[in-house]
Amino acid sequence: MTSSETSALRHSDRTVRSVGDFISALYDTSRGGLVWYRGHANTAWELVPSIARSTSDRSAELTTIKRFKQNAAPYLPQRPLDDWEWIFLMQHHRAPTRLLDWSESPIVALYFALCEPLQDAHDAAIWCLDPIALNKLAGHIRGFDLDILAFGIDKSLDDYLPDHVNERLSKLNPIAAIGPRNSARMVAQSGAFTVMHAEPLPIESLANRQHIWRILVPADAKLRLREELKIMGISEHSLFPDLDRVAGVVKGLVS
Repeated sequence: MTSSETSALRHSDRTVRSVGDFISALYDTSRGGLVWYRGHANTAWELVPSIARSTSDRSAELTTIKRFKQNAAPYLPQRPLDDWEWIFLMQHHRAPTRLLDWSESPIVALYFALCEPLQDAHDAAIWCLDPIALNKLAGHIRGFDLDILAFGIDKSLDDYLPDHVNERLSKLNPIAAIGPRNSARMVAQSGAFTVMHAEPLPIESLANRQHIWRILVPADAKLRLREELKIMGISEHSLFPDLDRVAGVVKGLVS
């Protein structure tokens, strides 16, 4: 983003070099509201889901879902109950979907902003989203101000299912939604989602940008912040609680 674009965000950029700085920035910008967070190891990355990063992924979306359903069945202890559950499963296993992961925990987002050493030459960003404001931009006004759309409950989310998107002539803005935290990973990461419609619209580009802002980590501060998170017990194992990570921790003790 250019400096003229970032100046239009709800809050001006804060630059942090320590966990203490990060908490101060959160206190200044996120206090008193419902805020979701997402960490990017590179400030150049846009807020779009994986399927939006390739034209071929978008055009092949329905075929991808069909193939996933066809081949995943033998590995599932329980078959997903509806299309959204299939899409959650695909997202969990890193297949391209319309979902973009967010967290209700700023510390989780900070971890993800720092966890890719290949991006250490670049500044990182922790994006902060007001999901209520985002949904108002998409025309979803709720009776209770803090109500968030929920998968499996709010039928308006069905407009964002792949087969509906391909049938509709109108194009909708991305929206924010919560779903059941039905895995240990979702619980550990305090997960939530935004969902793309037909166009790959970056969330930071919508309307007057008063729903979004960011906190920056300079490249030369990443190592210190990693060490501070480690001291706080924030690690791959704590955020990905599965046997592969348990084995990795054990291996690290003896290697």
